[in-house]
Amino acid sequence: MSNEQQLDNSVKFRPDYQWPDKDAERDCPKCNNSMQRQEDLPEYYGKPWWCHTCQWQFSEEELND
Repeated sequence: MSNEQQLDNSVKFRPDYQWPDKDAERDCPKCNNSMQRQEDLPEYYGKPWWCHTCQWQFSEEELND
């Protein structure tokens, strides 16, 4: 017996975020402190920007809105 399942809507675990340039800098829209740019690694599933103060992640798309 096969244990294979087909989902109607496939799940994507690593969204295709637009990644900023390596020398890019941004301030947090919540607290105005500088954010850390995460490395675009295959094993990283979060958003590109991380605010250590707020403990919040942001994508380029969210920051450009």
